[in-house]
Amino acid sequence: MEVALAATVLALALIGMIGAVESGTQMLDVSRKQTLAAQILRGEIEQLHLQSWQAIAGEPPTNATSSSFYSTTQVGYSGAAQMLSTVPPGNGYAPSTTLTAANDPSYATFVANYPQVANIFTLTRTVACVQPVQANPNPSSGYSSTPFLLQVTFTITWKGVTGRLYSRTSTTYVGYNGLYQEFQRS
Repeated sequence: MEVALAATVLALALIGMIGAVESGTQMLDVSRKQTLAAQILRGEIEQLHLQSWQAIAGEPPTNATSSSFYSTTQVGYSGAAQMLSTVPPGNGYAPSTTLTAANDPSYATFVANYPQVANIFTLTRTVACVQPVQANPNPSSGYSSTPFLLQVTFTITWKGVTGRLYSRTSTTYVGYNGLYQEFQRS
């Protein structure tokens, strides 16, 4: 009887320890991936801040009242992950883009440095006009009037070891005269 009771107590203790190890492993995985996600978002924001207004918003109009302002073509990225060369400014960033190593130099650098986790994350960029107020702040065709302040939001998503979906978002405002402000949330 004493041996059976001792074996039961030992089995319950082992089950508790296995649960603690499993919980610790999950927390470690989430923590590591949140750190990597924050680094990716920080790199994207820094890359964005290094771009010219023409690259982000598109070719500026000849005067401030012109309505011939387009933002339908994403400024591209050409080459493999080893050759990070951006192409000349086009008509600005697309309203919404899923970024990959093939079309984004900052993400390509991350993939080159951390190939084992490169397929875990999905990164998207959304651009919307804040000022002047547009009927559609995020059009798939050109803006109705020349933008002077854009909101650029990067969202990165991934699945943890339990299959739960996590995301982290970073937003920055980019102005015609170089105004930058950003915030993050998990």
